[in-house]
Amino acid sequence: MSNKSKKLTVGGNDGSQSKLSKQRAHDSQDYSAFKVVLFYCSLIVFLPVVTFFALKGFLLERFFTMSDMKVNIGSAVGAVAALHIALGVYIYRAYFGGSKTSQFKED
Repeated sequence: MSNKSKKLTVGGNDGSQSKLSKQRAHDSQDYSAFKVVLFYCSLIVFLPVVTFFALKGFLLERFFTMSDMKVNIGSAVGAVAALHIALGVYIYRAYFGGSKTSQFKED
């Protein structure tokens, strides 16, 4: 057992336990914020790319008789639309869907 853990377990202070529980609460909030940001960053990066190739490879070339130039333009327009949708969802979540936490500082 390290000295730090001995101090926490041997001391038995409510103050040290309180600090530890506050630190764990802050860590879990940080981790959940990280997961949300990572999800939206991945969505913003990968959704337009997947949309471009899905439109190009599966939808536009197989079902429509279009030239390669028109297929590429249509796929690019779809990718830009997907990017705007992903950004809109992110902005909506950031503005309206934040977690309901107290806005007062706790010491």
